[in-house]
Amino acid sequence: MITLITANWLLYIIALLIGIVTAFSVWAATGREASEVDNFSADDGLLEKAGEPVRPAEPQPEPAKPAPAVVPEPAPKPAPKAVVAPATPAPKTEEKPAVAPAAPAATGKPQIPAAVGEPDNLRLIKGVGPKLNTLLISLGVTRFDQIAEWKEAEINEVDQFLDTFSGRITRDAWIDQAKFLAKDDIAGFEKKYGKL
Repeated sequence: MITLITANWLLYIIALLIGIVTAFSVWAATGREASEVDNFSADDGLLEKAGEPVRPAEPQPEPAKPAPAVVPEPAPKPAPKAVVAPATPAPKTEEKPAVAPAAPAATGKPQIPAAVGEPDNLRLIKGVGPKLNTLLISLGVTRFDQIAEWKEAEINEVDQFLDTFSGRITRDAWIDQAKFLAKDDIAGFEKKYGKL
């Protein structure tokens, strides 16, 4: 027996290590440690057994109830006077909303010059993703040279049709990007806007 153990001691150590790793992984998978922490309760009696003083749980404060509304009594009406001077109206001040509500997207198509030629891949413009690309195509915007020629009027016209993408034309500098791409100036584009 001793010769068997001495001849195969390495196999026994490997088997022992495999057993320890397996036992640890089973123990960790059961989540005993996490479940004991999650189920901790101060009322389980362990503090009393250890001789620690037990404090009762603090009650949760109740939310304050709103005070009843006090309605002021109307002031008595004064007796009519013989001569009443006309009152000058107070100047009206218009209140502006803090945030202007977003206008819904216009329906139809913008009144811009039509694209001439094969459509370009508008997704090369930084800031134009798949949804915006589909929206632009549906509005008749399909070429870089078309976008590169836009002035303030065309930008405003198209922008009202972009709904949630409104403002992206100027914010993402589409006009400048389209000028590079319309001229096939990839080096200039990448120098200014990064890799395509």
